[in-house]
Amino acid sequence: MSVTAIIPAAGAGKRMGEPKQYMDLAGKPMLEWTLSALSASEIVNGIILVVPPNDLDDMKKKYLLPRSFKKIFSVVPGGETRGVSVYNGVKAAESDYVLIHDAARPFVSQSLIFRTVASAMRNGSATAANNVHDTVKKKNSDFLGDAVDRNEILTIQTPQVFKRETLLKAYDAVGDKRGEFTDETSLVLSAGFKVAWVEGEFTNIKITSNSDLRLATLIANSNPII
Repeated sequence: MSVTAIIPAAGAGKRMGEPKQYMDLAGKPMLEWTLSALSASEIVNGIILVVPPNDLDDMKKKYLLPRSFKKIFSVVPGGETRGVSVYNGVKAAESDYVLIHDAARPFVSQSLIFRTVASAMRNGSATAANNVHDTVKKKNSDFLGDAVDRNEILTIQTPQVFKRETLLKAYDAVGDKRGEFTDETSLVLSAGFKVAWVEGEFTNIKITSNSDLRLATLIANSNPII
């Protein structure tokens, strides 16, 4: 069964002042760490890169035409939200399964990619997720609210893998709300489908701040995953 990886890399980087996918991480753009990981996976057949519309021509020249990453077969424009960007990528795919992975998670391992895809092939949909080890409470303005049982909580990562047919049905079910979801597990669950989960990795961090970038630089320089 064929698997296409979709990398949403169309964010404007409002929290970091510039698009984080292009930021330098230990000598190369963050995006290229992610591309390298997915390109190295034997279970991923092709890659669709979703980029800001204004960068479309430049990204095609950089990644599609020179074939520097041979598994990239399409570069498509993103939308106003992450959800719309992923939708554009899913429409461009023709594979049995689609794997969505954040451009800002550069340290995804081959094991995690394989385990998530394998679970999706058994169950129809799957995501990487981590158990919570900290104490968790609701917030009430500047004060703490009620405790939440951490044994009932997971933090969701990517990769997230779905039968393409299932994801398209979920998009049809939610209609114009497809761009409002923060990830595809939320979309698929809201449409009534089940999503399995596999144990994620704490090194599979999402870089959303300068402190995250400093930590990622330490990881890359001391024990590179890729």
